[in-house]
Amino acid sequence: MRKLTIVRLLALALFFSGVIIDNSLAAISCPSGVLSQPKGNSLYLYFPTSSDSGFLEYGVGDTSPLAPFDVADLDSGIGTTAQLRDRIFELVTDDYCEFNVKVQQTTSAPSPSESRWQIVGLGTDSETYLGGPLFGEAQAVDTNDAESQDYARVWAKSFKDAYGGTGEALEGTDSTLERWATAIGETTAHEAGHNYGAGHGHSAPRTGSAEDEQNNHIMATGSTGLTGEIRASRDRHFSDTAYEILGHNIGLNVKTLHNWDFINPNDTSANGMRIKLLTTASSLSIGWWYNGSRSPWQNPTVTNTGATQSFQGTTYNVFNLDFTSAKSWSGSTAGVVEAGDEFHTGASFTGSDSVIVFKVELFNGSISNASNRLPLSPRLPGYDAGTADLASGDFSINFFNTDPFAGDLIITNVQINRIPRMMDINAMISGADPVDIRGLPVQLTSAATFVTHAAIVENVKREMKLRDKLRLPIGKLTDKRSVDIVYGPKDCPPGSIGSGTSFPGKKTGATRSGGVGDAEGEEVLYCAKGNALSLFPSTYTYIIATVVQPNATYWDKAQSKFVTGPLASQVFYQVGGIVPDFNHNGTDDLIDIRTGVSPDINGNGVPDEAEKPIVTEDQDHDIMLWLLLLLAIILLLLILLWPRR
Repeated sequence: MRKLTIVRLLALALFFSGVIIDNSLAAISCPSGVLSQPKGNSLYLYFPTSSDSGFLEYGVGDTSPLAPFDVADLDSGIGTTAQLRDRIFELVTDDYCEFNVKVQQTTSAPSPSESRWQIVGLGTDSETYLGGPLFGEAQAVDTNDAESQDYARVWAKSFKDAYGGTGEALEGTDSTLERWATAIGETTAHEAGHNYGAGHGHSAPRTGSAEDEQNNHIMATGSTGLTGEIRASRDRHFSDTAYEILGHNIGLNVKTLHNWDFINPNDTSANGMRIKLLTTASSLSIGWWYNGSRSPWQNPTVTNTGATQSFQGTTYNVFNLDFTSAKSWSGSTAGVVEAGDEFHTGASFTGSDSVIVFKVELFNGSISNASNRLPLSPRLPGYDAGTADLASGDFSINFFNTDPFAGDLIITNVQINRIPRMMDINAMISGADPVDIRGLPVQLTSAATFVTHAAIVENVKREMKLRDKLRLPIGKLTDKRSVDIVYGPKDCPPGSIGSGTSFPGKKTGATRSGGVGDAEGEEVLYCAKGNALSLFPSTYTYIIATVVQPNATYWDKAQSKFVTGPLASQVFYQVGGIVPDFNHNGTDDLIDIRTGVSPDINGNGVPDEAEKPIVTEDQDHDIMLWLLLLLAIILLLLILLWPRR
């Protein structure tokens, strides 16, 4: 099978103000649409040019003062300080590409104005722990990222102390900018991960899963077997468990990914396609798009038309998703779909708002000229990112017939899978191996494995008629999360950082708070408290469904004529999970119920206070009309029954 590759975008335009460094020419593989969207968390990589005694002091290492970052302290022959900084920035940016984190680098002390931030200070100085080099230290393993503002520290020269000797991983010909940047960058991502709620133990692959080995994972440490060679040569990534925890705690960059199998139903070729999108968002950015051999087009664009449209009682902004840029594909001509031929396209959108695919149009000629629109186009249902029924606890994807006058649609052959990380959009095709954007296997688990849900079992076995709106249950709020770790006393042993007692090491008896780190052959013990969770119903849900137009008119290539009959398209849909918070107190409802903050008497996974009926303006208007009608009836009865003299 053809090996799937990551879409590599070398051009990046990020414009920062003040002391934030412009990385517009940095070689970052994370797409520009993903990077440029607003983020809820800021991660500052602080490379000072002079000693900063104002940096926060905490933990077992001397985190303050923060020493300057200077390549000459490591090996001046590998390049400039700016080059090393930039490459570290690129590696950390790619590590957090899929999460709601904006990574920035600065050479002056940041003064964040945003509410959620983390500052990692990087100096080219050394530190030790239990007699060995200490590479990095974060304030804590911040369960559920409860602390909105955190610090971490990296001692870059500790790598020279550990691996700069004769024959070591960062000596001689092995002392290169890439290897130094990899060792420092992955430790930087590691320490930031602690402050976002990930621990060393979360680096382990799941038993029986398709995950790669533990030491390929960012949260691995000296105690798991990291060597100097591994640190310097492996561009590590987050394990499934750490990925799911980060997805819950700091959010996902891409909420929905859409791929489609279509047939050109016309007797004329198509050289462009426009998909009308509806969303409540004021702007849309494309994250990834399908760039494989089955698509005749590349580099789709999305444009706000400025129009609005009411649909299913909601007013949406209207966007156009255009596919016009030709590329070579499995068809005979680049950018052209011949009459009756099959083709595949796809795109993902950043942000949390759902996107409804409203209408598909094919063109022969310029897409800007409406007269070039072909008379026939494949039909798709609209679908959302999921809604919860607060009475039953069901969570469902809703399908909509966006053109009921054109007839019913049939939804069939539905597959619902829960997955721990985002699949590569290029893998969302029939017959492809499920892999992530790094080409690593992704574990697909049927939703029915998590819960015996009659509606799920029933829906995947039958054809569902879509006349107006169709609910497809994909889980219940009581479903067990794939990550659900309740920390107990054993997770906060005496002497661990954050336990309130003294801890071992050179700072024995110190009273500084916080700190969890990574050392050569060791790890700093930390205290974990609370409840670590993944998103509901999973980090992503991957849905595959066949959509049939029962009585379509289309060009049959084999017969060279138009025929009438069923015409099928296929939807490949990946949607990110949610943090259920239906009582709007900022805490996952599961934790509220589990800790007794909120009752759940009927056991549906919804805090009882969130189930209280909310009267909308329309309902309030209806109630007033009924009251007026009742008053009129009473007055009429009084008039009729009033005694006459």
